Amino acid sequence: MLVAQHEAKGEVAAINAACIIPAFGAGMCPKLVGEVKSSKRAVRVNALLVLCEEFKNPESLAGCVGAGVVAVLNELVASLDALTRLRASKALDICARDANGQHAMLQANTAIMVAPALSDPEMEVRKHVYQALVKLSSRNGPGIEALVAASYPKSLVAKAVHEVVDLQPLALRLLRNCLCDKQGLGLALGSSAVETCIALLGSLSPMVRSEAANTLCALCFVDVAKTSAIQAGAVEAIIALLADPAGSVRCAAAGALMAITTTDDGKHAVAESGAQCVVLLTRLLQEEDPIIVMNTLKCIANVAVHPEARGLLKNSKTCLGVLSELCVSDSAVMARHAGIARKAVRWCP
Repeated sequence: MLVAQHEAKGEVAAINAACIIPAFGAGMCPKLVGEVKSSKRAVRVNALLVLCEEFKNPESLAGCVGAGVVAVLNELVASLDALTRLRASKALDICARDANGQHAMLQANTAIMVAPALSDPEMEVRKHVYQALVKLSSRNGPGIEALVAASYPKSLVAKAVHEVVDLQPLALRLLRNCLCDKQGLGLALGSSAVETCIALLGSLSPMVRSEAANTLCALCFVDVAKTSAIQAGAVEAIIALLADPAGSVRCAAAGALMAITTTDDGKHAVAESGAQCVVLLTRLLQEEDPIIVMNTLKCIANVAVHPEARGLLKNSKTCLGVLSELCVSDSAVMARHAGIARKAVRWCP
């Protein structure tokens, strides 16, 4: 007689409904998007966490945006639940790194949909939204147009002032992206963007000072902005930043001064500042950062047109010597601009 033995098993444990179990093949992305839409908080927030990881895979990201996840994320950023908003905004931030993600965000009108999130009480939510929009509008014409159409320039000028210090650089960077559009530039200028940037040049944060100077530089490629900046005392504030301890601030300040001194009023303001400005500009010529040096060379070429400024540069003990050294730089572009600046300083009527 055959005797068989077997182990008795207990009842199967109930499956945790909040556990996100990945599907395989073509069903994976639609299943995950469906779980992101779930009305059950535990399922939704766990699915968003998984989505953030899947977005790091370009193939998974393409599948999820194809399944309509961006429109869902746009809505979840306005959720009443803080964790849902945080993870949805983080997912959009990651999504914006990818070309497919950016295209989907434009199609889903993300710029308009997430605008209220820049006033979210949670700083991390605002941070992710800022970062997503910066990526969406960097070197992306349609992205910039979407921001301008949603009236971002006007609101960002206010955000740059009232936002917490840690997020002010992002607000300024996003505003600067909007300036690439003619209408966006007009909206920013009409909202006192020049005066706002000048005020932020005195921030205690080096990142804010740097972004404010860079944004002011972008604004001052328009003559009306140069005039406003000069009248508001920008030249004096920028010259002070030429000696800033942070290299990024010195670089941005030299760029802003370069933009402003293309006008006669800008040259005159530098001449009025006296020999101290020449000392600082000469010191910047000896920096290791080639961008700082290039910005300074262009600035010197601009201001040397003014007789008083040219006299100060010419009488400097080191300026012409440093310019002559740069004229034989290994960089052909650097040498050419050094030659232009030296010629301007040496010019005699």
